[in-house]
Amino acid sequence: MLIRFVNAAILALVTILTLTGVYGMVWTLGEWAYEVHRMAGWALIALIPWKAGIAWRSLKRGLGPRFDRGPLVVISVLLAVAALLVIAWGLVWAWNVGPWVFAFRQSAISLHWIVALSLVPFLALHVWRRWPRPKRVDFTSRRAALKMLALGGAGVVGWWLAEALAEARADTDTPRRVTGSRERASFSGNGFPITNNAGEGKIRLDAASWQLAVAGAVDDPFTLTYDELLALPASEVTATIDCTTGWYSTQVWRGVRLVDLLARAGVQPPVGSLRIRTVSGYLADFPLAEANEILLATHVGGETLTHWHGYPVRAVVPSRRGWFWVKWVTGIEALPGPRPARVTSDGKLDAPV
Repeated sequence: MLIRFVNAAILALVTILTLTGVYGMVWTLGEWAYEVHRMAGWALIALIPWKAGIAWRSLKRGLGPRFDRGPLVVISVLLAVAALLVIAWGLVWAWNVGPWVFAFRQSAISLHWIVALSLVPFLALHVWRRWPRPKRVDFTSRRAALKMLALGGAGVVGWWLAEALAEARADTDTPRRVTGSRERASFSGNGFPITNNAGEGKIRLDAASWQLAVAGAVDDPFTLTYDELLALPASEVTATIDCTTGWYSTQVWRGVRLVDLLARAGVQPPVGSLRIRTVSGYLADFPLAEANEILLATHVGGETLTHWHGYPVRAVVPSRRGWFWVKWVTGIEALPGPRPARVTSDGKLDAPV
């Protein structure tokens, strides 16, 4: 009964950690998701002694010729070691221990989520082949209820103590955001950090030949030159770019609102989403309603964007993580959707999310 409860609890907690972790890699809003992620992590840590005892009893049986007693045991051991490293990297980052670049040119928080996501298929194999199926009595009995209460309490207490330690060790020069990222070079124009996907940035765009195409499910597709884009009414927004490698930076961005370009093109119903494309082929899709907050920035902090920050145009998406802030934008495409969308009289896009 204990084995089934521990295994089922670990699976439930890992599911919560995966869902909240993926959420946190996409959105910067929703503080609750980040805190649930941390509490679930501490509840998982509380189960380690019991899981270690279960694993030790299994290992004492030795290896055998069958897949479940041979290769899968080795995979499971490696999985456990990697999981402990994932936990350690998360704590190292939260408690501001060690250098910013930790290993393999990655920060501890980058290693935390990269390795964690890579472990999901191996955990699924381990659960499928080795874990006993839970029974209702494992969770409906009085003893099981007490275990779950204790586990929840461990998660809350561990989270509270860990956050207190993180606050005590915080660097006042690089304050930590709820996402876990640390502040870097806010209000510095082009002075904030540069993060690119592998191979990006090799193509340097020339403003004289660059064009922005607005196409797809619109009444009047068009293209703009750089000078034509600069001649349009400009908007400014103060927004924070928050990168999954562990830094954030608040800047004043200037450019053209995406919704204004869509209004000019005439969105055709039904349109449900839009796609922003770069010169390299990298793209990001957004619900059409999100166009209300997206700025196509040409300047940051009063400075023209530099090449490595996305010149001539990058997307500013305040509610999203940095990898949605597409650089070197060359195309906007409206994609068909299930329900009509329209631009209202006050210049906002009314569309399903």
